[in-house]
Amino acid sequence: MQSWKIHYVLLITLMLITKLGFTQPIQYNQDSANSIISSLNVLPDDTMKVNQLYKLASMYMNYKPDSALRLSVHGDSLGGKIKYYKGQVDNLHTAAFILATMGEPAKATVIMKKAMAIAEQHVPEKMNYSYGIMFYITSFNGDFESGFKWTQKSLHSPSFPGLPELDKWLVYFQMGLYYHRKGRLDSAQFYADLALPIVTKNQKAFPGLATDTYMLFGDLAFAQKNIPDALKYYYQAPFPLGLALVYQSMGRSDSAIFYANKSMAAGELQKSPQVKMMAARILAKEFEKSDPVKSNKYLNIYIEASDTLNSAEKRKQLELITLNEQQAAFELQEKETAFRNRIIQMTFIGILFFLALFSLLLWRNNRFKQKANQKLEASYAELKAAQAQLIQSEKMASLGELTAGIAHEIQNPLNFVNNFSELNKELVDELQLELKSGNIDEAIGLSNSIRENEEKIGHHGKRADAIVKGMLQHSQSSSGVKEATDINVLADEYLRLAYHGLRAKDKTFNAILKTDFDPTVGKIDIIPQDIGRVMLNIINNAFYAVDEKKKRQSEHYEPTVSICTSKSGDKVIISVKDNGNGIPQKILDKIFQPFFTTKPTGQGTGLGLSLSYNIVKAHGGELRVETKEGKGSEFLIQLPSRIEGI
Repeated sequence: MQSWKIHYVLLITLMLITKLGFTQPIQYNQDSANSIISSLNVLPDDTMKVNQLYKLASMYMNYKPDSALRLSVHGDSLGGKIKYYKGQVDNLHTAAFILATMGEPAKATVIMKKAMAIAEQHVPEKMNYSYGIMFYITSFNGDFESGFKWTQKSLHSPSFPGLPELDKWLVYFQMGLYYHRKGRLDSAQFYADLALPIVTKNQKAFPGLATDTYMLFGDLAFAQKNIPDALKYYYQAPFPLGLALVYQSMGRSDSAIFYANKSMAAGELQKSPQVKMMAARILAKEFEKSDPVKSNKYLNIYIEASDTLNSAEKRKQLELITLNEQQAAFELQEKETAFRNRIIQMTFIGILFFLALFSLLLWRNNRFKQKANQKLEASYAELKAAQAQLIQSEKMASLGELTAGIAHEIQNPLNFVNNFSELNKELVDELQLELKSGNIDEAIGLSNSIRENEEKIGHHGKRADAIVKGMLQHSQSSSGVKEATDINVLADEYLRLAYHGLRAKDKTFNAILKTDFDPTVGKIDIIPQDIGRVMLNIINNAFYAVDEKKKRQSEHYEPTVSICTSKSGDKVIISVKDNGNGIPQKILDKIFQPFFTTKPTGQGTGLGLSLSYNIVKAHGGELRVETKEGKGSEFLIQLPSRIEGI
């Protein structure tokens, strides 16, 4: 990912955490919180109680997000009950912010749809702020163009010139964020400069405005490689993630680690996977050479946070919201069409009444339209039926492909769990008898056996969990965003990550790493996370192959894994080669099948190469292997040098 894009994601994340400056959470104070809690216990269900719920939720937002969410949901419910719409919308805004910060954009979007419906009818002055929240939710999900459209609703509204200054600041600020994301730094600077006078005028009353605006100025300075100004603005904000990234670019590792750790602590407190993911990325990079174990730890945190943000369930929720919106738009269009048709028919009746001469012509025209509509409706019904049949066929095909693997792969670890559980029941009975008899040594021996069995139960339980996660990962489709990516940098990064990750688990493992990157390859349009996953799977398999050969060969054998890139016409080729034992010809045709593996039971699910094959195919490429038994294998990833939108 390009550095300015990383900064944009960082900035968007921190904007949500700080809650848009002028709606910045009320400073947490235990005495004030206790006072509000006491008042809530005695207040009747009136507008004051709704406002107190909103105030306490805002106070808890950055410190106790779960409690804040419950309070704002209660405020929404009570506000709707007593028809206090302003307080209801305020609480809905708070709940949407919290959910977006916690990595739940789909739930946040549902809440905002409710808030905007209420605001549009009862408190239209809240609509501009609602658009601002939708900008952040959609941008958080990677849909920056939709976010831009929400901001434009305010900017191009006839009422924009008369909006309060703080509302205008929000629009200017978001326009600056969008144009920074697009790489149009001049336009971004233009809107940032429009926001600055409003900040200067209102800084004392609303200090959060200055915080957010200085973060934007710092980000623009860093994008233009103006390090002194970037540091100045990030310190004024303050913006720990920005400071960490600047110091990392300067090679000042201690400062980068210090500020990244501060951000990691904030992410833990606020339950924000976005902040944790970006802080972990910086820390993994800083510890890459000095402490591979720590680097691997933070890499795992990064992957876990990234998976949380991009889980299949959340993608399905967002897709469902989009489908519902499309369906609602389609139904609205049908109603409008029906209404127009009724008007036309009434007009025709009037014309027929006054102009009998044209009655026959108009009647024939109306009959023609009716027949055309009937044909269209019949065609639409047939299309819907065919679509449903295709979807069902696809589901059944996927189900058939996975069923056999599920039954075989998950039964063995479950048998182990059940057997050791039964054995522990018997050992517990024996332990109780020995304790009653006073045979302490025997009791200790039995307790040690129980502990060993529990460890085995845990091991096989984790193995079953890994199998299930692998199958889910194999069955889901990627919704990542393509980026122009330096394939040489990506290949080098994943080679090192794979090697250090394996070394962290097994200190005895060693291998010679060779690279040969073609500088003319340049950047290609890919989903870097997906292609990185392909490289990681293949490189890990190569390390496994050379390690297995080392265990069986003489001490003169040198395990070697090499990765190189080259360009051939309009294709880019990535080669991963090892000098292991190679792949036997009799199983060569099976290696890309789901659940096929040559590894011992418990060490692989057989989904890695199958998943990699599907990812490369989705990119319009090809994955193939060349191998010689006893000599080694070479996997070749072939991708188009430029890939049109997936």
